[in-house]
Amino acid sequence: MGVRAQQKERTRRSLIEAAFSQLSAERSFASLSLREVSREAGIAPTSFYRHFRDVDELG
Repeated sequence: MGVRAQQKERTRRSLIEAAFSQLSAERSFASLSLREVSREAGIAPTSFYRHFRDVDELG
């Protein structure tokens, strides 16, 4: 796997981990926003779309 592919995979994993870290008994997946997940992962919201079509695709 090339360097770019590895970085893309790391970012993708960061987004998934960020989404799951925000879930709780009081907070459902449907209530997550793209901006919140992106901020938690440390990327720009527009970069999110390089990895997923929308927040629903995370789950």
